[in-house]
Amino acid sequence: MNERGTDVLQQYDLDIIRTSRVRGAVLCETRQGCRLLKEYRGTESRMEQVQQVLARLEELTGVAVDRVIPNREGQWISVDSDQTPYVVKEWNGGRECDLTVEEEVLCGVRMLAQLHKGLRQVDDGSFSREDSLLKEYVRHNAELRRARNFVRKVRHKSEFELAMMETFSAYYEQAMEAQRLLELWEEKGTVTTLDEQETGQKGEPCAHSYLCHGEYSHHHILFDGEFAMVTDFMAMTRGIQVSDLYYLMRKAMEKQGFDCRIGHKMLKEYDRILPLTEEDHRYLYIRFLYPEKYWKQINYYFNSNKAWIPARSTEKIRNLQCLEPDRQRFLNVLKAGTQ
Repeated sequence: MNERGTDVLQQYDLDIIRTSRVRGAVLCETRQGCRLLKEYRGTESRMEQVQQVLARLEELTGVAVDRVIPNREGQWISVDSDQTPYVVKEWNGGRECDLTVEEEVLCGVRMLAQLHKGLRQVDDGSFSREDSLLKEYVRHNAELRRARNFVRKVRHKSEFELAMMETFSAYYEQAMEAQRLLELWEEKGTVTTLDEQETGQKGEPCAHSYLCHGEYSHHHILFDGEFAMVTDFMAMTRGIQVSDLYYLMRKAMEKQGFDCRIGHKMLKEYDRILPLTEEDHRYLYIRFLYPEKYWKQINYYFNSNKAWIPARSTEKIRNLQCLEPDRQRFLNVLKAGTQ
């Protein structure tokens, strides 16, 4: 057991059988179950805040989560011989959710809906609000314009730059429309704080701000046979809960070529446990309308060495074009839920 940081394990009452290196951490097989040793970069107060929520959340929902185990001193964070902070988590030694397996994706949706129901009950008002999505869209759209203006001046355009200019107008129009709709959505007083929900200061709001996972994706859903676990809650924040659903849906839809069938099933599965409102559908429509993957490709190009542009970047732009008709059909499905 000579992995970096494993001397921290001596501070825990664990009967360790073997350890192995996994991505960014050390997986520990113990007689008490599977555990994960991982370096921690946050504050102790943040850790305490999240662990209190997870303890109640697991009890309320029955969904397994990666709770941190205290050491013998009762502390969440342990320090190794180099003074590097670590945590030890309850873990699932299985694999990440496979986005090509429908039942695994739907299981991830069901667990998310159950977690969201539980998070509405355990929110004590201490978590801060998520960053403004509108500000993010405004910034991204400005970045798109800067990239376009730059490419316009390039005399001998590469294949990627030609593909970008060919597709730019349509995607930029979608980006600006998403920004416009989000501005209208926020002007309606759609998002309210927890205090406003309790006091009714804004009357009857269209949507509430609740605790969210913060970065829910297939990477944070682990399967080991029939046992499933949701991990990595340290990005927990207060916001629009269906933003979590959006992250998972976008990854699944991209992987499955924007198949409306799987998208409809994901919405139906979530709605069965936690009913989706008209405003939830409107928010999801805005999120999917924004061409996030296109922006990522353009932003990567603009901030990288333009003397050599990977062929893969051009291929990704072309693939987006091929998927666009299916993407538009799915957008129509979402739009229908707002009417």
